[in-house]
Amino acid sequence: MVNPVGILQKTHRVFRYYLSNIHLFSLNARLFLVGTFFWGMGFSGFMLLFNLYLKELGYAESNIGNIISATTLGTVLMAIPASILLRRLPIKPLLLMSTPIAVLSYAIQVTSSQYQIILAGGLIAGLAAAFSRIAAAPFFMRNSTARERPYLFSVQFALMLLAGIIGNLLGGFSPGLIQRSGMVPYLTYRYTLLIFSGLVLAAVVPISFIKQKPPLRPARMKIHSMSMIAKLFVPNLIVGIGAGLSIPFLNLYFKDYFNTPAYLIGIFYSLQQFLMIAGLLAAPLIAERAGKIKTVVISQLISIPFLIILGTTRNLPLAVLAFLMRAAFMNMAQPLYTNFAMEKVHHEDQALTNALLTVAFTAGWGASANLGGYLIEHFSYALPFFATSILYLISTGITYRLFGRATAATRTAHTPTTKAHDPAALQ
Repeated sequence: MVNPVGILQKTHRVFRYYLSNIHLFSLNARLFLVGTFFWGMGFSGFMLLFNLYLKELGYAESNIGNIISATTLGTVLMAIPASILLRRLPIKPLLLMSTPIAVLSYAIQVTSSQYQIILAGGLIAGLAAAFSRIAAAPFFMRNSTARERPYLFSVQFALMLLAGIIGNLLGGFSPGLIQRSGMVPYLTYRYTLLIFSGLVLAAVVPISFIKQKPPLRPARMKIHSMSMIAKLFVPNLIVGIGAGLSIPFLNLYFKDYFNTPAYLIGIFYSLQQFLMIAGLLAAPLIAERAGKIKTVVISQLISIPFLIILGTTRNLPLAVLAFLMRAAFMNMAQPLYTNFAMEKVHHEDQALTNALLTVAFTAGWGASANLGGYLIEHFSYALPFFATSILYLISTGITYRLFGRATAATRTAHTPTTKAHDPAALQ
């Protein structure tokens, strides 16, 4: 017989234990998390409305696609240079410089109607945004200890998702409120986008309170580090290629296969984000028992059958369940893998490693998205889902083969990155 009191007591103990780890977060880490929230909220609301704004200006889908691609290209191009700068210079001034540049680029994009200027603004915004993406993981490594670190990484990912949910909700309602003043639609979008740009700019306030320390003197990268970075790079690249084949088309999948109305698709995606947050927050608790890599491997393996269901079912409730479960299990692995990658390299190489992981996934996604669209157009959705499943399986197998026996070492205090509260290591 189920004992409700016992369940409540156990849940309370888990909750208190979780909070005890969160209380260990350093002030620098907390300030960065607040900045992360403003970045996520402003960026998600901006991206929700930016396509609609460009459509109001009369741009074709191909032009809109080029503008979005320019932003992604900027991030990929700047990832490696940003990691080199983050290796040599303190993180705080780089973020205080790059964030306003990104916001200025957003403002240029929404105040100009010239295609070339909007395209250039997207490229510059992507270049500037690379710094916040690349800086997060090495910053957390330098401002945490081994005990709370998995929680810090998972909370950061979950906080970005929560900020995205709030940003999307605000983005959905704000234009209607502003339009009541009698503005034409394109001006309504323009002013709303400027408001969301301001939310991104607000991230500089908590970042400015971070206590900065001088960076350690960079050392020459060793052969061992280069080999380890290459090993960490390959699984992420394969996952990115697999994801690009099918994940960008899930909204179209529901529309084409089940004739699902747009509002229901929006509800599906909102539920997906909440389940992803739950998975992300549960991941460090599981990793404490099973280890980071075993948790990554198991969660990714569990997600694969749900991909196969998506490719074979014609039952909407089953498809929605598979859609939600796939996202929850697959994405809970990401912060753990990033945390593991940071622990496997020297602190001086963490920015470069994070940059290469970002490039691997983003480039893989971008390279395979066109192929995924071609397969869907000329065959069916089933083929991309099956191909994604195979690539996820290959990536998971490589991850286990390379790192499956190394998880115990990453939980010890003998790696060079565990001296996180050494004053010289804080940035």
